Amino acid sequence: MRKSFNLLLILFFFCSSVSLYSQWVASGTVTISGSYPSVSVVSPTVAWVVGGSNSPVIYRTTDGGTTWTSVPTTGLPVKALMCVWALSDQIAYVGDGGDAQGTTGGDAAVSVTTNGGTSWTQLFNTGGSAGFFNGIVFSRLNPNYGFAESDPSAGSGNPYYVQKTTNGGANWTLINPPGIPSNASAQNSLCMIDDQFFGFGLNSSAVVYLTSNGGTNWFSSPFNLTGSSLFTSALAFSDNKQIGVAALSTSHPSISRSTNGGVTWAAINLGGSGSTTNSALKWINGTNTVFFLGQVSTASKFYMSTNAGQNWTAMTSAGSNFFHFDFVRVGTTVTGFATCVGGAIYKLTQTVTLVNNGNNVIPTEYKLEQNYPNPFNPSTTISFSIPRQEFVTLKVYNAAGKEVASLVNKKLDAGGYSERFIATKDMSSGVYFYKLTAGNFTDTKKFILLK
Repeated sequence: MRKSFNLLLILFFFCSSVSLYSQWVASGTVTISGSYPSVSVVSPTVAWVVGGSNSPVIYRTTDGGTTWTSVPTTGLPVKALMCVWALSDQIAYVGDGGDAQGTTGGDAAVSVTTNGGTSWTQLFNTGGSAGFFNGIVFSRLNPNYGFAESDPSAGSGNPYYVQKTTNGGANWTLINPPGIPSNASAQNSLCMIDDQFFGFGLNSSAVVYLTSNGGTNWFSSPFNLTGSSLFTSALAFSDNKQIGVAALSTSHPSISRSTNGGVTWAAINLGGSGSTTNSALKWINGTNTVFFLGQVSTASKFYMSTNAGQNWTAMTSAGSNFFHFDFVRVGTTVTGFATCVGGAIYKLTQTVTLVNNGNNVIPTEYKLEQNYPNPFNPSTTISFSIPRQEFVTLKVYNAAGKEVASLVNKKLDAGGYSERFIATKDMSSGVYFYKLTAGNFTDTKKFILLK
C-alpha cells in the first residue's frame, strides 16, 4: 500500500513539473541569412519573422507555426531587416539596418504594411545618419502608443534616433533623448509598458535609459557592476513599472533586478560558464512570469521565472544559436516563438497564473470607450472592458447602417481590450458607428473618418 502511494506521489510530482515548465518544440525552418532573425507574435496562430543580411526576408504563419509563408517585400529597401512588430496578420512594422551586415549603408528606415505584405510604405528614416533600428514596440496596455529606436552605430557623434507615435502609428514624432552617449544600443533591449514608460539599454556599458513621461525627460540607471565588456542586452518591466529585470553580458548568464522602477539594481547569478553575447527578456503581461534567453557562445539557454524575477528555473534548451523570442497571452495560456540564426523556429505553449500587477485589474463593469484619435485617418483604436468571460462582437457600420468591418467575433476572458481599426481606401469621409455586444450588454458610439 505504501509502495503504491509513493509511486502515485512520484507520478504526481512528475506530471506537475511537466505542466509547470513546458518545452520548446521545432516549428519549421525558414530561409534567413545573417545574424538578426526577429519575431513578433500577434496571437496563438499569427506570427511574423524577419531577417536577411543583404536583402529583406519576411515570413508569416497564420496556423500557429505549422506552415510559414514568404511575404512579399515590394517597397522595402535592399537592406537587412533588424526588427518587426506586428498588429495583425495584415499590419506589421519593420525596421532595417542601414549599416548592418555588409548592407549598402546609409539611412535606416521603418516601413509598414497594411495588406499582409502586398505593399510596404516607408514611414521615416534616419535622414542621412547611419545606424540601424534596434526595435519597434507598442504598448500592450494602450496600443495607440509606440516607439521606434535607431542607434548611431556607424557614426560617432551622431544622435540617437527615437520616433514616437500616440495614435497607433498614423503619425510619428522625432525625439532626441538628451545625455545618451554616441554608441550603439542592444537590439533586444527595448521595453515599453504604457504611454509614459519606455526604456532601452546600451551595448557598450552596463546602463539603461528610461523615461516615465513619454520621452520628455530621461534618466540613466547604471548597474554598478565591474568587469570587462559589460553591456545591457535585454530589458523588461512589470505592468506596474516598478519591478524590472535586465540581462547583462557577463562571463555567465546574469540578471539584474530592480524593485523601484529602475533606480537601483541587484545582481542575480544564474550560473553556468561562457560569455553571454546576446539575450532577450519578455515579461508576460498580467502575470509574474518572465522568460529569459541567454546565448552563451553558440549554445542558448532558456530560463523562466514565475515570481517576478526573484528565482529562475532553467528550461530544456531547444537548440542553439537563438537570437530572439516573443510571446502572447490569451487567458492563462502563453504562446511563444523563438528564432535561430540560420532560420530554425521553435514554439512554446505555457500555462501561467494571472496576478494583479497594478494595471491589470479585472473590470467591474462593461464599458465601451470613445475611440482615439477622433477624427481619424486612416487608423484609430477602440478600447473596451468586460467583467466576465463573454462572446464578444465589435463591428463598424456606415451612416446607412451597413456593416463595413468586423473587428472582434469570438469569446474573450474578462479584462480590457483594444482593437485597431484601419479605414479602407474605398471608405469616404464622414460619420461611422462602432457597436460592442458582449452577452446582454450593447453599446454604440460614433466616430469620424476625415480624409
